[in-house]
Amino acid sequence: MLAAVASLASCKKLNDKLDAGLTNPNLASPDAADVDLYLGNLEIDFKNFYQDCSDLTDALVRQEIMYGPTYFNAYSAQSYDDTWNKAYTSIFKTANTMIPIATAKGQTVHSGIAKTLKAYTMITLVDLFGDVPYSEANQGVANTNPKVDKGRAVYDSALAILDAAIADFGKTPSASPANDLFYGGSRAKWTSFAKTLKLKAYVQTRLVDPSVTGKISALLTENDLINTSSQDFVFSFSTKNQAPDSRHPHYVGNYGTDNGAGDYIGTQFMWALYQEKGIQDPRLRYYIYRQILDVFNDSRVPDQTTRQFAIPCLYRASPYPAGACYCIVGSGYLGRDHGNNEGIGPDNGLRSTWGLYPAGGEFDADQNKAVGQSSSRAVGAKGAGIAPIWLSSYTYFLKAEAALMLGTTGDPLTLTQSGVNESFNKVKGFATTIGYSLPTSDTNKLITTYKQQNYVNRVTTLYNAAATQSDKLNVIMREYWLAAWGNGLECYNNYRRTGKVANMQRALLGNEGDFIRSFFYPSVYVNFNKNAVQKTVTSVQVFWDNNPAGFIH
Repeated sequence: MLAAVASLASCKKLNDKLDAGLTNPNLASPDAADVDLYLGNLEIDFKNFYQDCSDLTDALVRQEIMYGPTYFNAYSAQSYDDTWNKAYTSIFKTANTMIPIATAKGQTVHSGIAKTLKAYTMITLVDLFGDVPYSEANQGVANTNPKVDKGRAVYDSALAILDAAIADFGKTPSASPANDLFYGGSRAKWTSFAKTLKLKAYVQTRLVDPSVTGKISALLTENDLINTSSQDFVFSFSTKNQAPDSRHPHYVGNYGTDNGAGDYIGTQFMWALYQEKGIQDPRLRYYIYRQILDVFNDSRVPDQTTRQFAIPCLYRASPYPAGACYCIVGSGYLGRDHGNNEGIGPDNGLRSTWGLYPAGGEFDADQNKAVGQSSSRAVGAKGAGIAPIWLSSYTYFLKAEAALMLGTTGDPLTLTQSGVNESFNKVKGFATTIGYSLPTSDTNKLITTYKQQNYVNRVTTLYNAAATQSDKLNVIMREYWLAAWGNGLECYNNYRRTGKVANMQRALLGNEGDFIRSFFYPSVYVNFNKNAVQKTVTSVQVFWDNNPAGFIH
C-alpha cells in the first residue's frame, strides 16, 4: 500500500510538471487575448453608459419630461443601478484588463482609447454622484467594500489618465484597431478628443480652481481640439432591428411599434425653438416631429372630453415665462411640462416626438401622420441616428464661456456665432450623412443659408443687447442648450455650473423642492457596500459646484 501511494504521488508530480508546459485551450492566457475584441466590447459598453447618463439628465434641463412632481421623488435609487454597473463592472473592468495587454503588445492606440473612455467615465461619475469609489474600486475579493474618493481626486486621476492616453496616441503602434466604432483608429482624432475632454474638465472646475485659466489658454494656443464636425465624437446607430436591435434607442421607443410615441418632449424646449426669439429656429423640423398638426380640430381628437383626458393640461392658461403656453406650444407641438405628474392619457398618437436629428426619426414636413412601422405611418430614417457625445459646437460654446468669464483668448460673441453655425451645419447635413432622402424640397421647411444667417444675426442682437456679463453668459448657454439636443449630460453640467439657461420652467404643480445638484447613490452600491452612506437630500453639490443653495430650480 505504501508503495502504491508513493507511485501515485510520483505520477502526480510528473503530471504537474507536464501540465505546466501545456496551454489549456479552454483557459486562454492574457497574451493570447484579442485586444480588438476587448475594444469592441468596451466601446459598446461606453455608448450604453453615455446614453443612460443623457437620458437621466435631459429631463432635469427640460428637454424631456420629468414626471416628479418633486425632485426628491423624480428618481429612485434603483434608477441609477444600470448606469453604475455599466461603469464599474463593464467599462472599468474591461479597460483595466485591456490596457496592460495592449501595452505589452505595443497596441498603443488601443490602450489610449481605453484610457480615454475610462477617464470620461470617471469624470461623468463625479458629475452625477459627487464622491465615488475609485482608488479602492475593482479589486475583486481583495476589497468588496471600497470607500469613496473625493470628487476632486477622481478628476485629477482622470486628467492624468488623459495625459497618458495622449502620450499613447503619439506612439507608433504595432497594430491599428480593426473595429474602432468611433474614429476608425485615427490617432489624430482620438488625440483631439482627449484634449477636448481636458478642456471640458477645466471649464467645469473654473469656479473652484483658479489655475485652470492658464491650462485652458495652453490648450487654446495648441488648438488641437474638436473644432470641426469631421472630428465630432458620436456613436452611429444603424437601421438593423433585431439580433441585436442597433437602432437609436429613442427611435425604438417612439417609432418601434404602431402604438405611437412613448416619450414626452419638454414644452419649454419646444417653445424655445418655436418662438422664444421671435423667429422660429430652423432646426425645429429636424429636431421634433409632430404627429398631429391641429390638436383642436383633427378628427383623431373627436371631442373636447377626449381632448381633456388625452391632454390633461391642455386648457391651463398660466403662461411661464410670459408668452409661453403650458403643455401645448402651438401648431401641434404637444409635450409635457416640467414635473407634470397628472397621469398619462391615450395621446401616444398626438404627442410630438423625436425627429430626424439625432434619433434617425422623421423630418417634419407637415405629414400629419402618427409614427410607427407600417406603411401608413411616419417611419423616417429607420433609426440611423447618432449619440452626440461631443460635437464641435460644444467646443466653441466652452471657448466662449471661458473667454467671457476667464478672459482667455478669443471674442465670446464670435465664438458663440461659430458654435451656432457648427450646430446648424451638423443638423443641415445630417440627412446626407446617413443617406436619408428628405421628404420635401420646400425651402420654407428646410434650413437655408438665409435662415441660418438670419438666426445668427438674431443671436448677435441678443448678445449685444445683454446688459451684464451674466446676461451674455445666458445667451451663450441657451445656444449650447439648443445645440445639445440629444445630450442631456452636458446641459445638466452647464446648468449647475452657470445657472443658465435662466428662467427655466418651474414644476407644474409647484413645491418641487431643491434641484438635484447630484443624484442619490444607486441601490446596487448602498445595499451591498457597508461603507456606503446614502444621501438624504437632493441638494448635495459636487466639488466643482460652489454656487449658493437655491441657485437653480
